Amino acid sequence: MVDPNAQGKGIGSKLCEHSLQRAKEKNFKGIQFNLVVSTNKGAVELWKKYGFEIIGTTPNGFRHATMGLVDTYIMYKHL
Repeated sequence: MVDPNAQGKGIGSKLCEHSLQRAKEKNFKGIQFNLVVSTNKGAVELWKKYGFEIIGTTPNGFRHATMGLVDTYIMYKHL
């Protein structure tokens, strides 16, 4: 569960920037997140802001506490 007090403080951006920096330092050719919950609009938009694309969808891949089964995305960025 996401701590609502953590949202809007730039933590996700810092994590993303750190992940991208480390991947580039290690000469990765790309970086992929295998499970981004489709209803987490903030996370989806954050990854898109950093150049990630949705390359696949898992129908009903996550059981949301209030929405029931929702899709998940596989997101990828070429480095």
